[in-house]
Amino acid sequence: MRTENGIDVDIQAIERILAEGDLITIGFSLFPLRLLVDTRENEHDGQWAGIVEPVASVQERYLWLGKHRGSFGPPRAFAFFVWPKTVRNLVERGTLGILRSRLHGDALRRFDDAVEQALELEREAMKEACRGSRAWPAIWEAQPRS
Repeated sequence: MRTENGIDVDIQAIERILAEGDLITIGFSLFPLRLLVDTRENEHDGQWAGIVEPVASVQERYLWLGKHRGSFGPPRAFAFFVWPKTVRNLVERGTLGILRSRLHGDALRRFDDAVEQALELEREAMKEACRGSRAWPAIWEAQPRS
């Protein structure tokens, strides 16, 4: 699939990751935070979903997992990708439904909350891009009215 910014997206590969991955991290182009979903569960801990800070390396993410999901060993199938279109597009095309269908209980509620948070982060980033901010410097500024 070609996106509005010309990047090819192998949607079948992404759907496979969402259907089979143990630990899935999705990055977005308009804000730095990530959507992280851990589908693993055991007798002590259930599945988990949430918005997390980005890390500089896979090793840092493993350290994060050790701290926050320490009852699990390393994930069998770990995936990270950046979705080049909007969060809204990812939701509207139904792609996240594949991952959502694998969750239950508290993780499902947390996932829905995290997706809503990602949508809000995206809306705020778009507003900042229009207004100009430190993260989105304006190319030109309106002259004060005299």
